[in-house]
Amino acid sequence: MTTLILPSYAKINWTLEILGKRADGFHELRTLLQTVSVCDRLTFTALEEGIEVVSDHPQVPTDQTNLVWRAARAVLDLTGLRRGVRISIEKRIPMGAGLGGGSSNAAVTMLALGALWETRLDLPALRRIGASLGSDVPFFLTGGTAIGVGRGEEVYPLADINEDFLLLVNPGLHIPTGDVYSSLPPELTKVSPVVKMPLSLEAAHAAISAGIGGAGRIIPFLHNDLEIPVHAKYPLIAEIKAGLTTSGAAGVLMSGSGSTIFAIFDSERALSVAADDLSRSGWWCASVRTLSRHDYQLEIARALNG
Repeated sequence: MTTLILPSYAKINWTLEILGKRADGFHELRTLLQTVSVCDRLTFTALEEGIEVVSDHPQVPTDQTNLVWRAARAVLDLTGLRRGVRISIEKRIPMGAGLGGGSSNAAVTMLALGALWETRLDLPALRRIGASLGSDVPFFLTGGTAIGVGRGEEVYPLADINEDFLLLVNPGLHIPTGDVYSSLPPELTKVSPVVKMPLSLEAAHAAISAGIGGAGRIIPFLHNDLEIPVHAKYPLIAEIKAGLTTSGAAGVLMSGSGSTIFAIFDSERALSVAADDLSRSGWWCASVRTLSRHDYQLEIARALNG
């Protein structure tokens, strides 16, 4: 096998709670992550040596700053292999948009190289590499619905949340993640033991399942603490959210640190009407659905097996 083509799916955050400031300078958080159906496409071609990255998007870095380059280098360093690869990135997920595109690309790279180079690295090893690359990378090794704790890199699967009519909207704003975290209100960044809410995974799972199990839905639980500083500095985000609600969305939230907003609709028709209303804005929009852990892993497995 000398070439592989893999999908690299996006994610949204159903919830994102900042629990405090950690001693290492990062923020302790708890987030509910979800893979969705929009994806980049990555092509991996075996070379004798070297790592080459190319892309159809002019803003995608092709040097050592790209997470896929760093992921490939980390695999080589860990395994001691002397191999090479050319990675071509067909970009469909907006960059720096709170959708995890770069992290997804990195995770898919590790999975692809496992097959291309026959590394036999197990999932715990891949998770350790992923955590060193970025907080969202370990999540994309398994996909579906999961809770992320710590910096977000500790990922635990939950029962899948299913929503078929999601609209993603990105107005093209560049919102630096570091600026968002540095602008959080003081009550969210205290360096102290977290006591304001339980960190027990069992408690979190029970609370979420009680609301969304059976006929319930995630909508009452939608929450993102990062909207506080983003709305203050980028009022357009709040305006888009309000507009989507007026257009009939049952629930609306910013994903991650922005600038993508997702809206949940009750029908394809309602989603289409809202999408048509936004068609003149010039913003990036995508109609997507949630991707369960089973479906996510099945799509990856099919691609790995040719």
